[in-house]
Amino acid sequence: MKNFDFQGIKELFTWNKSLVSTVLVILNILVFIWMLIKYGTTTQAVPLVEMGANFAPMIIQYNEWFRLITAAFIHIGAAHLLMNLVVLFFLGIELEPIMGSWRFIILYFISAIGGNLMSFAFSESISAGSSTALFGMFAAMLVLSYVYPDNRYLRQRSMSMGFVLLLNVILGLINQGVDNFGHMGGALFGALVTLILQTPHKSDIKLSYKIVAGMAIIVLSIFFVYYGFTSRGAELGGIF
Repeated sequence: MKNFDFQGIKELFTWNKSLVSTVLVILNILVFIWMLIKYGTTTQAVPLVEMGANFAPMIIQYNEWFRLITAAFIHIGAAHLLMNLVVLFFLGIELEPIMGSWRFIILYFISAIGGNLMSFAFSESISAGSSTALFGMFAAMLVLSYVYPDNRYLRQRSMSMGFVLLLNVILGLINQGVDNFGHMGGALFGALVTLILQTPHKSDIKLSYKIVAGMAIIVLSIFFVYYGFTSRGAELGGIF
C-alpha cells in the first residue's frame, strides 16, 4: 500500500477544501434563526415537530420519512446549537479535506439518517440535532486509522476521537435528555460507510469488507424500520 501523510496544518486546514463543512454550519444557523422568527422558541415540542424533528408517531402515521434528514438541522436551544456547530466546524474542516467533499457529504447524511433510524426504532421522545452526523464523523476517524495504519496523523487523531467518543457515550448515559440511540446509530452507520468510502488514497482493505459493510447498512436499516413500525404500531393502538 502506498502510504500518504499530510505536510502540515496549513495544507490540511484550507477553506477551499472544507466548503461543505462551512455550508452545513451556515444551514444549521439559518434553520435555527428561522425557527426563532417563526415560533419564538426552539425548545417546545410542537414547534420542534412542525419543523421536522425526529418523532416516531409522525413517521408511522403520516410517512414523514423526511424527518430522518431534517432532524439533523434542528437544535433544541442555543447551547445545543453552539456545542454541535463548534464540533462540526473544527472536525469538519479536518475530516473533509482528508476524505474529499463528496465522500464527506455521504458520510454526514448516512450517519444522520442511520442515527435517526436507530432513534426511531428505540427512542420514545422527540429528538433533533446534528450530533447523529457528528458521531458518524468521530467514528470515521477511527475507521480511517484502521484503513491506513501507516498514517501517523490518522493514528494520532484516532486516539483523540476515540476518547471523545467514549466520553460522550458516558455523558449520554448519565444525562437522560440525550438521545443515546441516535448517537450510537450515527457512529455505527458512520463507521460502516467510511469503510466503504475511505479516502481518495488507495488502501489494502479487501473488496469483500466493503461489500459486508454495505450489506450491514441495508440490513440494519431494514431492521430499524421494521422494529420501529411494529413496536410503535402497538403503542399507537395496533395500527400495524
